[in-house]
Amino acid sequence: MGKNPLRLAILLVLLALAPALATAGHASTFSWNLPSSHADGSPMDPQDMRKIIVKVYAGPTKTGPWKWVATSLPGATSVMVMDPLPGHTLWYTATAILQGAESEYADPLSKTNLAFPILPFAKKVAKKMMARKKTIVLLSLILLVCLAWVIRYRRRKGKQ
Repeated sequence: MGKNPLRLAILLVLLALAPALATAGHASTFSWNLPSSHADGSPMDPQDMRKIIVKVYAGPTKTGPWKWVATSLPGATSVMVMDPLPGHTLWYTATAILQGAESEYADPLSKTNLAFPILPFAKKVAKKMMARKKTIVLLSLILLVCLAWVIRYRRRKGKQ
């Protein structure tokens, strides 16, 4: 198989961009503010606020169907949830539970995972290439400045 410079250039660009496009982890923090009043508007006892359990659900659209993904500890204000698959969007919602009574679903939020999965080996190669590319770019810029200075110097000398 012969060397194709266009293929090689595309591969180098993809490897160079890989660290910037890769995600650092596979989970996100889903957080909320605990309610301070009951559905009828009456204030909630601070002791009850510490007993609230939140169930987090995920679904493919803003209207569900919802699947349970996580449950908080009593009184907690956040929980870890899995990110959507690369290139996909997931919608998240939650319900609050106090003394066995469960609230309605909260307004849904979406998260889109724009990254694509990269093997650890490819990340290492891309990082090394980025360091080399930065050096090559810096040296090229210095060479370009020197070349511009030489051309300018010769033009001035030629006019005299």
